[in-house]
Amino acid sequence: MAATVLITGANGFIGSHTTLLLESFGHKVVPLDVTPRSRELSLLPIKSKSHELDVTDAKAFGELCRKEKITHIFHAAYPRRDEEPGVLDFCLRAMRNILEAAKGMRLQRAVFASSGALYGQLRKKDHSLVREDDPVAIYPAYLYRSAKILGEWLGDFCSRRHGVSFVALRFSSVYGPGLARGIPLAIKEGILGRPCRPYLTRFPDDLIYVQDVAEAVRLACFSDRNLSRAYNIASGRAYSEKDLAAAMRKNLPEVSFEIGKHPSSATVGPHRDRDLLDISLARQELGFAPRVDLNDGIAAIANWVRDNKERLA
Repeated sequence: MAATVLITGANGFIGSHTTLLLESFGHKVVPLDVTPRSRELSLLPIKSKSHELDVTDAKAFGELCRKEKITHIFHAAYPRRDEEPGVLDFCLRAMRNILEAAKGMRLQRAVFASSGALYGQLRKKDHSLVREDDPVAIYPAYLYRSAKILGEWLGDFCSRRHGVSFVALRFSSVYGPGLARGIPLAIKEGILGRPCRPYLTRFPDDLIYVQDVAEAVRLACFSDRNLSRAYNIASGRAYSEKDLAAAMRKNLPEVSFEIGKHPSSATVGPHRDRDLLDISLARQELGFAPRVDLNDGIAAIANWVRDNKERLA
């Protein structure tokens, strides 16, 4: 029997690709967002019509869940990434509404789009992989990271106290068609004849293609196992600037480019220096296996931009 999955932040990058994947499996998707899908993401062949609704509106959100008879929730909504206290307020109110719905309607599972960023500036002396049970330090100066930690805490509380089936997925650097920053934006700019400066977020980076992320969400939603509280979702590979340059040269021979730097490299770059996320728990319990490496990912983005060049120009 097909499930009915409500996706918050459904018009965003990860939300849009997850909607598309779940539709392909025959599930009913109830997308909601407060902003329309971008021009790039609107090119994805998504069938489900989005509901313009704020997840922090408790009454409207509860009514929609009951009306649509939701069975699962994937929570990917997030406010603008401003480092100001409003991000914590949004997280608290949104999570409260989601967990109340999960508890009251006895949903099969609520999945939270967390982030590998919550590990912060963790550096392991032996540079072994970062596991889900490694200690996480809270840096109040980074409210985005703190909000992800808060979201997981709230989910854990409702799981322990009220039996809500809650899982957090800690994504590494996600990229793919339609992302309006980083490597995908640089590829689009290059194909359109503009300056092309792709960059990595950290060195090396465990880049993961968005379709692999969407598949991880699907696995977390529909696994019939008793799952762990959180999973690292990453490529399991260390990509360097040399790897990025080689993939760009191979798949975009017509584009001149130079490797750039992250706009916030002074603060983002040092995080987890050489320490990548360990995905063995996700492999073991979710059956998660990344399929798209950096070369194939860049090839897919380049082909997508070429196919939609006139509409993206």
